[in-house]
Amino acid sequence: MMNQTDGWMNGWGSGGMWVWTVIGTLVVVLLVVVISKLSQK
Repeated sequence: MMNQTDGWMNGWGSGGMWVWTVIGTLVVVLLVVVISKLSQK
């Protein structure tokens, strides 16, 4: 039981890091789009 839980937590941890990297990239892209639209006005 403990080994399964520990393995699941480690997998979730690495998966969480990947998700945060994607979210960070999307936020940066959105900021660039918003700034470009504001500068066009």
